[in-house]
Amino acid sequence: MKSYQQCQEDLTKTFNKIEYTIIPRAQNQFADALATLGSMVEIPEGVWTRPLEIEQSYELMHKKKNEASVLVIEEEGVHWYYDIMKFLELRAYSDGANKKEHCSIRMMAMRYILCEGQLYRRSYDGIHLRCLKKEEAERVMKEIHQGICGPHMNESMLAKKILRIGYYWSTMETNYVYFVKSCHDCQMHANLNHVPPS
Repeated sequence: MKSYQQCQEDLTKTFNKIEYTIIPRAQNQFADALATLGSMVEIPEGVWTRPLEIEQSYELMHKKKNEASVLVIEEEGVHWYYDIMKFLELRAYSDGANKKEHCSIRMMAMRYILCEGQLYRRSYDGIHLRCLKKEEAERVMKEIHQGICGPHMNESMLAKKILRIGYYWSTMETNYVYFVKSCHDCQMHANLNHVPPS
């Protein structure tokens, strides 16, 4: 600590004005984050840097994570596979689509089949995966992860199990991660990682 104090005293001579604020230990997360940021950057001697402006967010982090875990934006009852299904059913494109979008819809539609009004995705194993809407996908994830026989598995196991059962939706990979992170029981009973970050 003495060497840090000496370094701090040497640095104070280079500033025109310095203000000290004492922060209680319980509210010290911001200073800790700033110290970590400062230790990651190496500034050569003689180089002047602009002041770093940091805005404090008063929004809770778990709120942001929940917002990020929204499966698919479905506006006015339009599901993520609406364009593909419309092309397979009617050989028509959505209104306002340009030639590039027409081409991409045709390419995507090659991986899907329509059977009795239900859309399925062709998998590499030859199994047809049933395409799910947002509400159905949330229900399937919840049931498989923490249902009657749900073992509260991690995201990679959850992904394999859902594909093995035969379901698919467009944002599966990111949804697994956010779903497992938002599971309270998984966070409470997870193995603690005692390995240092380095």
